[in-house]
Amino acid sequence: MAETEAISTNVQTLSVPEAQALADRLFSRSISTLFAASPEVRRDLCMASRALRSLLGEIDRTASRCEEHAHILRYLQIDVGGC
Repeated sequence: MAETEAISTNVQTLSVPEAQALADRLFSRSISTLFAASPEVRRDLCMASRALRSLLGEIDRTASRCEEHAHILRYLQIDVGGC
């Protein structure tokens, strides 16, 4: 029987600029020599960076089409849970 894990109630959020900075850091780590011996880790970091940038870009494009709600999307807080 599998044990259930406790779900953290401490929710953290990221602003758009913080998410952009995170994407930049993930990409920088993906091209650094730190993970030269781990190509899988490098690919994962690069893919995570690209996915985050793509998501942020889509939010911005959607926000520009929905001006009456644009402020909600542009200042979106992303819940990252208990990382």
